[in-house]
Amino acid sequence: MVSDYEALDLEIAELESLRIRTELMLSLRQYIQRNQWTVEEAAKAFRQSSPRMQNLINGEISRFSVEDLIQLLTKAGFSIDVSVRTPTVL
Repeated sequence: MVSDYEALDLEIAELESLRIRTELMLSLRQYIQRNQWTVEEAAKAFRQSSPRMQNLINGEISRFSVEDLIQLLTKAGFSIDVSVRTPTVL
């Protein structure tokens, strides 16, 4: 059985993953918008299917992992930096 503390830890980790995926997805969506690409043009540029690009444009974040989004960003020429901060002591 999972304790309340373990459940809270899992929830915090899931929220952090969602925050990271959101940031990556927004960067991709803004890039597509700046280029004024249609779904088909974005699909061709990223070598993805049109439905997959439609999912991205529609913000269907649950369909994309951090790895998926990083791969798409690197195909667009983005560089990705990761920073990990030391936790603050209460």
